[in-house]
Amino acid sequence: MAIKKLIPNNDISVKGCCKLPSDKSLSIRAILFSSISYGISKIKINNPGEDVISSIIAIKKLGIKVEKKGDYYLIYGLGIGYPINKKKLTIDCRNSGTTLRLITPLIAGSKINAKIIGDQSLSSRPYRLQFLRSFLMNVKPTNKQYLPLEIKGHSNCIQANIKISKPSAQMVSAATLAGISSFGETTIECQNNLRDHTTRLLKYLGYPIKVKNKKYNQKIILLGKQFLAPLVNFDIPSDPSSSAFLISISVLTIGSQIKIQNVCLNEFRIGYIRVLKKMGANIKFQNKRKYFGEIVGDIIASYSPNLKGIIIKPQEIASIIDEVPVLLIVSLFCESKSVFNNLTELKFKETNRLKVMYENLKLIGANIVRKKDNLIIDGLTENFYSNDIKIIKNFNKDHRIAMAFYVLSAVSRKKLQINDFDCTNVSFPKFLSTIDNLKNNDQKKIIIACDGGVASGKTTILKKIVKYYSSKAAFIDSGLLYRYLTFKHIETRKKNIDLKYLIKILENVNLKKLQNLKLHSNNVSNKVSEIAKIPIIRKKLLPIQRKLIFSCTESIILVGGRDICSKILPLGFSDLKIFIEAKVKLRAKRRYQELKLMKNEKNISYKQILNAIKARDLADKTRKVSPLKKTKDSILIRNDSNGISRALKKILFLIEREIKKY
Repeated sequence: MAIKKLIPNNDISVKGCCKLPSDKSLSIRAILFSSISYGISKIKINNPGEDVISSIIAIKKLGIKVEKKGDYYLIYGLGIGYPINKKKLTIDCRNSGTTLRLITPLIAGSKINAKIIGDQSLSSRPYRLQFLRSFLMNVKPTNKQYLPLEIKGHSNCIQANIKISKPSAQMVSAATLAGISSFGETTIECQNNLRDHTTRLLKYLGYPIKVKNKKYNQKIILLGKQFLAPLVNFDIPSDPSSSAFLISISVLTIGSQIKIQNVCLNEFRIGYIRVLKKMGANIKFQNKRKYFGEIVGDIIASYSPNLKGIIIKPQEIASIIDEVPVLLIVSLFCESKSVFNNLTELKFKETNRLKVMYENLKLIGANIVRKKDNLIIDGLTENFYSNDIKIIKNFNKDHRIAMAFYVLSAVSRKKLQINDFDCTNVSFPKFLSTIDNLKNNDQKKIIIACDGGVASGKTTILKKIVKYYSSKAAFIDSGLLYRYLTFKHIETRKKNIDLKYLIKILENVNLKKLQNLKLHSNNVSNKVSEIAKIPIIRKKLLPIQRKLIFSCTESIILVGGRDICSKILPLGFSDLKIFIEAKVKLRAKRRYQELKLMKNEKNISYKQILNAIKARDLADKTRKVSPLKKTKDSILIRNDSNGISRALKKILFLIEREIKKY
């Protein structure tokens, strides 16, 4: 089968309302609880993913009748302990770790012998259910601590006192269901910052279960073999973990605002929203209410500029465990450093998410450091703005990894390739169509990168284009930054360039300071190449230039300079690349006429200007750092006529062609 390759769209703005697939964790629990309840459950699952389907297939194989009517499932529960089957059953949990860990104790507490298998990803994860032996459950892995599992079920399991130190809600839920399947009173000690869907749902159904909370731990006490009522008309709310990807796009892209309806707002599932709010994200809740033991409501998220990095404490990780990959992506675009502590549990997900996220973030150009099981992120390196399309590696078809890197591409102009993207069907079917329905093309920014030699006419042309599009367009002349630094150097009247001084004043540079007419003097023109060729100056200016470009709110952004296409905005970081060229004598004539109009530039000659431009051309084309050149993806525009009308018309045609795409 051919590998499915996706190169996501860039620079996506989202707007509107949506309802997402039903929560995966709640859906699987609802299905499994219904299978051991006494009566007929009716549950509505909106757009179930493959993991949820795996649970339905599993209980049907165990002898439970399931009928589908529209979005509703009727599940005919037969009580605790599945119907006796003399045959040894093979239950395929495919990719679903939740199904594996929750159905295993239910089978082990019945009179069924079964073999549990999974796909390559699930089979590479430890099964982590050794504690079931305390209930006298006969569950053995055939490959050390990995699948397949061999289960010899019996209905005479007994209560146990279990202590679970791992921050795993699946392990705690498995122990709870083992207690339900056993005689006597079971006590489970565990952390109290874990997902508690299992205990909430059991309480709602009136099952005899108690939870005693302490500062950092809790005790769960329950009686086994008790009556479990069916779930009647349970419309399972939207998945908060799936919401995280849309929320991240919304807070990171200009013009975005979305409303995600009817989301599960369980306090242990929205830790990522608390993290985003601490970063400065604009996120609100509406229509909060209690439903089947859970808090549900609507989430409204909108564009949030100037996000700040944060330090995430070890005890916070459990409540954001599934959202860590996308939170790592968000932290790339924060204005300060973020620290993620205690990511050990990420090693036991669909893939080793700690390793995979670190290696791929490093690959795409993140400024990231790994210290044992902690990650430190401090923005982007120059490698992010590379000329190649990076392929996300070794993510083992992990749905959350795939969607996290989709978000990275969507909120930036970084070109990435994600193979096997259909793995997202595990938790978020129709992920791409959902985003397509929310796309806000009115906010689409078109960036035109324009290179060219001195006095080629590019500044005049780009200013004319801005005037043509009026308030919709903005012009950023990157060369003015170098002229500004040259002007500040001349002001010092020092012979030697004071690099520390120039680098320091870059911290406060803005577009307003670049409007000074003195920056265009002949004196500045003659010295600017000397400043522009200094590697440290160019390096320090790169992020400043890009911030001016990408934070611009106008829909058409024209960027002029001398290494815009090759260095500042390579590959897909601009929509259109133009290289404007003109004969050197004509450029000298234009420059001479321009300077004659300036009060302080009377003592100049055409020959001086011609020689200066030739020298500047040579310096620009031969400098070691970002030499002036036409890139392969740039369109050459000749501006050799006396007026600029011909070149102007050509460029306007190209811009209009880009606009029509949206």
